[in-house]
Amino acid sequence: MVDKKIGYVMAYREGHNNYGTSLQGYALLKTMRQQGCQVEIILYEKRLSLVQKARFAVNAIRAGEWRNILLRVNRQKVLKKYPHYGEGIRKRTEAVNGYKEKKLMPYFHKYVGYKALHEGSKSYSAVVVGSDQVWTPMSLPNKYFNLLFVDDEVPKVAYASSFGVSDIPKFQRKATGAYLDRFSAIGVREQRGKEIVDSLSRRTAQVVADPTLLLTREEWAREIQNAKPGEAEPYIFCYFLGTNQEARRAANELKRQTGYKMIAIRHMDEYVAEDESFGDEAPYDVDPDDFVKYISEAAYVCTDSFHCTVFSIIFHRSFMTFYRFAQTSKTGRNSRIDSLFCVLGISAEHLFNGGDILSKINSQLDWDVIDKNLSAMRSASLSFLKDALAGKGIRNLCT
Repeated sequence: MVDKKIGYVMAYREGHNNYGTSLQGYALLKTMRQQGCQVEIILYEKRLSLVQKARFAVNAIRAGEWRNILLRVNRQKVLKKYPHYGEGIRKRTEAVNGYKEKKLMPYFHKYVGYKALHEGSKSYSAVVVGSDQVWTPMSLPNKYFNLLFVDDEVPKVAYASSFGVSDIPKFQRKATGAYLDRFSAIGVREQRGKEIVDSLSRRTAQVVADPTLLLTREEWAREIQNAKPGEAEPYIFCYFLGTNQEARRAANELKRQTGYKMIAIRHMDEYVAEDESFGDEAPYDVDPDDFVKYISEAAYVCTDSFHCTVFSIIFHRSFMTFYRFAQTSKTGRNSRIDSLFCVLGISAEHLFNGGDILSKINSQLDWDVIDKNLSAMRSASLSFLKDALAGKGIRNLCT
């Protein structure tokens, strides 16, 4: 009998240039292949009617995702208004696309339309979804990341999937529980995600490491050995996805106190006018490996990004993390940062809440304890994935 492949649904969107999305997608792919699995990345090209598009828009608004809709609508207007910004985004997208072409595209299999997607699911021995914010309330009707398109007879596994929010909207709770019940194994990235799964479904979730944490420091160092950065002088690396101006002020204060130059990655999720003068250098031609290398060689890292925080930890950098969302926001995504700090035993001094940034960012971290906690989390997470991939219909695929 010819072994069937494992289908892999990852957080991928054509033209999307977020570094964390690409890196975690690659890390899980590499980990499954290291476990002896044959993996095929499932791509879904939608063919939606106007009625379906309208329903999705209504769901997004009801789910509190109206801001994301407005950002997408305004993006093209901003690109036209600021040509230099548009050129920078083009360079960044080309760099990220080059990374995907080299590391992800060889494993792609595209399905056009929902019918083809559903029929194609029958050819896999199992379908794995992970990770990142694949279960946001906005994504529910697509029937893609929640694996509703997968045939009932095909085992479904979630690895480090995240809801991206602290609470599921009331109107979605029943439907969320229904799709979770179809999974044979559920690994989530945050403690709050486990609480959501355990309360809304008949399944019990396990908190597992983000895929980027499954690879060791040595493995990531090999991945980035040919990346571009290589600065001769100390620098502060700044990577902000949100618009928090307090974070910019604190980073500038760190620059003033240290005298180090600042390298900033600007305008990731949206155009922030104030960032035009933020940073001494603001490169756009940066692919995911370059991004990791910038972090690995920085004297200090300032960020509101989960994955930038992750790589700061992996490479033992002096870092400061800022909340991207207000703590009172129901659609905020701060819980993944809180969970990471809690599990690894990282001091709250490295989660900025005011005060002197230099003394806080220089506060000692017990890297021996953090590495021990990370190693334990990595081992438990790899065991979860190995067991999940050794389930019904998958046993002969992974050695």
